[in-house]
Amino acid sequence: MRNLVVLFCLFAFPAISQPIYQVNEVEKAAEPAGGLAMFNRFVLANLRIPIQSAARGMNARVLIKGVVETDGTMSGLAIARPLDSLCDAEALRVMNLYKAWKPASLKNQPVRQAVVYPIQFRTAPIPAYDSARHAMIEYFDKNYQMVSDEKKFRYRNIIPVDRYGDVRADILFQEKRSGDWKTVKAFPFVKNEIWVQLSGPVKLDSIKAYRISANMGNWESPSEEITVQPDGRLLSFVAYPGSGKLPAVRKSYYQSGMLKEERIAADSLVQVTSWYDNGQLGSVILIDNKNRISVKENRDTDGNVLVKEGNGMARIHAGTYRGKTVYEEGMVENGFKTGRWTGKLAVSDLVYEEFYEGGKLTKGVRHTGEQPLEYTVDIVQPKFRAGPKEFFKLLRDHVNYMPPMNPSIGRPEGKLLISFLVSEEGRLSDFSIDRGVAKHIDQQVLEVIKMTDGLWDPCIQKGLKISSRHTFPINFETN
Repeated sequence: MRNLVVLFCLFAFPAISQPIYQVNEVEKAAEPAGGLAMFNRFVLANLRIPIQSAARGMNARVLIKGVVETDGTMSGLAIARPLDSLCDAEALRVMNLYKAWKPASLKNQPVRQAVVYPIQFRTAPIPAYDSARHAMIEYFDKNYQMVSDEKKFRYRNIIPVDRYGDVRADILFQEKRSGDWKTVKAFPFVKNEIWVQLSGPVKLDSIKAYRISANMGNWESPSEEITVQPDGRLLSFVAYPGSGKLPAVRKSYYQSGMLKEERIAADSLVQVTSWYDNGQLGSVILIDNKNRISVKENRDTDGNVLVKEGNGMARIHAGTYRGKTVYEEGMVENGFKTGRWTGKLAVSDLVYEEFYEGGKLTKGVRHTGEQPLEYTVDIVQPKFRAGPKEFFKLLRDHVNYMPPMNPSIGRPEGKLLISFLVSEEGRLSDFSIDRGVAKHIDQQVLEVIKMTDGLWDPCIQKGLKISSRHTFPINFETN
């Protein structure tokens, strides 16, 4: 055993003892793969500015020092110039996530180099933040218009938030009566334990997490829902713009807490930006209302440009297959997929091949079963098997639209959003009321949906039945 230890030390010693060079001592300096602009985009996408620091308004930098190793990782991270304890910790967190460095070179050999990089913090002041209460406080006049003049204060919202500005407790709606604030209504903070299936180069286990949400109880107000690990690292973020609209922003994260994919919906387009697990920008694509993809940017894990000005051989993250990451590869002309595209696992196993003309799918073949399976539609969303007419008949038969104890409230108006998992067998689970119209209505509709368990056709993606989360919108109108 002693001889083995000696051998290990002999092999390990040269790597540990390699000198650390300064930037003026190397022929080619260490730098982020893809350049400084790509690194800054990574920081901007992942930085979560502590609200206590952000509230006063900021335009300052934390300087981080460390050593870029010969394998492109960074070691010895420390603060070179501090800002405050919260921002310093956040700057270190973000820099720890980034692993897409190009090492320095000397005499055509990679060498270790000391670097100092800035992490920029820039925000406008947030006057609604109350540092004593650790809450956002919004004031309104008698007409429910937001105001800052104390003489006009009639109502207010108290929204308790954590260090990053996420809701952490019940939201209080209060009215000023005889000089004192009285709570009129409390909107519940919801934190449910769930299990999340992760994906990667190999199939990963599910991990425990918490789904956290709180909203103002009406369909007009915006709201957010996050999924976090027990240690606080994000797994997902969903922002609803209000007025019954579907999510405007969806983000998913790697287990490390680094942003993996961001979807931003605007008008009839969805912009999808994805990152590799080393922090390198992967692709920026646009999806129109006909599900046609336009590739705007595409790079490999080393930051090399694959698609330039809408033309090139692309490699795009395309979701998962049975818990493993799938990448698509094929030609792009004028921004659109063309010719033969293949979908492969990270270990290069062929999952499917597709054929495109001007961005339109003409034929697909899935290769994961005993026999190849052909398809012409990329994805078919889950649906109630008996059809929408029968579903809304169930609603009419089982939902009492008028509050039984207070008919003067009237019928609800707005869009109810309920989401749930639909399994490959059409079974339903993990229900969530993402946007309510009225509590008595929300619960009744939820019970109707639960009644339809097992009566759904699952999502079909590239010819294969899969489990998926489905958001079901139901419009309520005064008439």
